[in-house]
Amino acid sequence: MTTSTTTRVYRRVADLPDLGPLLRDAVLYETPAWLAYCEASAGGLLRHVVLEDGTGRAAALASFRIVPDDGVLSLYDLSSFLAGPSGPAAGADALFPNAVAAVSGAHCVLLTDPDADAATRSAQRRALARAVADQAADEGCAAVGFLYLRDPGSVRDVAAALGEEASAPFLAAAHMELEGGWADFEGYLATLRSPRRNKIRRERRQFAEAGITTRVLHGTSALDETTARLQLSLRRRYGAGGSLESILADYAHLRASVEEHVRVFLCEKDGQPVGLSLALADGDRLHVRLAGFDYEVLGEDFAYFNAVYYEPILWGIEHGVTRYSFGTGTYGAKLARGCAPVPTWGVVHWPAPLRRAAAAATADRQAGLCADLGLDPAWPDTALKPGDER
Repeated sequence: MTTSTTTRVYRRVADLPDLGPLLRDAVLYETPAWLAYCEASAGGLLRHVVLEDGTGRAAALASFRIVPDDGVLSLYDLSSFLAGPSGPAAGADALFPNAVAAVSGAHCVLLTDPDADAATRSAQRRALARAVADQAADEGCAAVGFLYLRDPGSVRDVAAALGEEASAPFLAAAHMELEGGWADFEGYLATLRSPRRNKIRRERRQFAEAGITTRVLHGTSALDETTARLQLSLRRRYGAGGSLESILADYAHLRASVEEHVRVFLCEKDGQPVGLSLALADGDRLHVRLAGFDYEVLGEDFAYFNAVYYEPILWGIEHGVTRYSFGTGTYGAKLARGCAPVPTWGVVHWPAPLRRAAAAATADRQAGLCADLGLDPAWPDTALKPGDER
């Protein structure tokens, strides 16, 4: 690096120095407000590595979480990357505790000085990755993983910093994003094939004929035990964990950190909530994060697709949204509705006894993702070659 830096580790967002220019091009998931939400949600197990220059100015930042066991969402559970059709891999317990450089939203926070040249920023990323690995080792972590890296240059830098014992980079997931900017909903439909356009029009019509209306609410005031039960209903339908208490606690964390960004799309029938989606407004971007439904009341009314996709799109058209982020997973439904995949990579330093199994499992995962996303199986390796940045 061209100037000397000091590495500091912070355990609280409130103690971070002024991040100043680092946030100039940051998305919501990289801001102190979101990190404060993640800190509360993670029970204080978040860590922040900051490179500070000679004046004490923050020159680079990486955030990671200590994961003590498998009681986290699978997106942040390294053992889930080893699981096969028959369940967890043998010896996966040896992974804990571990460190995962990813925050809620499946986002890797790896910020460098936007005014520095490419070589300096690369050096900063490598220094951050080494510092994360060192801190993880100091805290007794058996493994360290950087997940959901978007930029190929960052992937190469992290892999180089973690050394030859780290895994080869692998596709971890894809964020599904929809480019907006249409004048109206028909403008959005015009980007799709005729059969899909007709299907969506039918889904909108049946939603309206079922007597379901949608209110768009700013902030968390509408989030209560009723909406928490809707979320819990969806989670149980698909075998996900959670409790009423944990969902209500999540509402409190959102209220304390990103209240002004919250948008709730509340679907009602006969004056009663029957569904919702929750999104975060981030400038001209909208992140759709979660949903919930009363499946005992809803029928063939396509409430899910309306609450999660069409109502946010309609609101976004009226409020200048130019990009919609629908998260990871359920790739077929999102591709069918016009989303494009933004692939993300993982690089993990696995415990030695698990490295062979990890290599096989992540290769299978990558092949499956390529198939789901319609990518050439050779594309991930080609995309990581220098000079092929997205």
